[in-house]
Amino acid sequence: MVDLAELARQVDVVIEVRDARIPLTSAMPVLDRIAASKLRFVVLSKADLASNTGTRMWQESMRREGLESFAVNCRTGDGVGALRGALARAGAGKRWRAGAGVGHGMVRAMVAGIPNVGKSSLLNRLAGEKKARVGARPGITRGRQWVMVGDRIALLDTPGVIRPDHVDGLARVYLSAIGAIPDDAVDTVVVAGELLGILKGTAPEGLIARYGPDILDLPRDMTLSEIGRRRGCLGPGGRVDLSRAALAVLMDFREGKLGRVTLETPLDLESPVHDEPDRKETAPPGLQDHRRG
Repeated sequence: MVDLAELARQVDVVIEVRDARIPLTSAMPVLDRIAASKLRFVVLSKADLASNTGTRMWQESMRREGLESFAVNCRTGDGVGALRGALARAGAGKRWRAGAGVGHGMVRAMVAGIPNVGKSSLLNRLAGEKKARVGARPGITRGRQWVMVGDRIALLDTPGVIRPDHVDGLARVYLSAIGAIPDDAVDTVVVAGELLGILKGTAPEGLIARYGPDILDLPRDMTLSEIGRRRGCLGPGGRVDLSRAALAVLMDFREGKLGRVTLETPLDLESPVHDEPDRKETAPPGLQDHRRG
């Protein structure tokens, strides 16, 4: 097991990477303790998959808490320059540390986060070339590696770890939906069903655009089956393969094909989201951005 506290003692800055769709559930509360004395940046990764309004709400909430945050799209590089600039400022004027093997103004930063939030993709963007292993499966970054960004920033990539048996309830649904918990460690049929129920209540436009306008009228226990039928997820005898249908729904969500959705707002810090929201209620404003085409 990686000793994050020991790693934190080796750096000047801690960069916490969270998924912009679930900034609360994808947070690492342990950093509040082990990085209390460090300069700390929060990166809201995969911002292109989250609602712009939702991301702005979270950034404003973090600003009030004294946290500097950056909305980043690692595929295009949007937001990376601002983070790189903040790191450069952190190192400006820093005195030489004897025996550290680094030069004037060098800053050391640790990139931390749960699995599959985009830590390695961020590191590669910062470094300007492919330095860290990147994959869709959580846990692909296994070793400890320092990566140089220019000659004055050194980044330490750390593996993300989640114990699936220690996560339950809505958090388990959210983490499974973004792929932070491996699909083979959860019941994907249950996860997809719960996710569809949530999206029916909070972000129905994406479901309508992807699966048809009548998808909202189906009972919850029939929604996944009907999606599977329409997507051709059929087994012997023409029966719907619910496991295939569930994976299709999860991939649609992970790839942004259900719209730009933020599943949590700063209000959830006080009022948790319900497991099964009523789809007739009005969704919080701005939690889904509409896409055309």
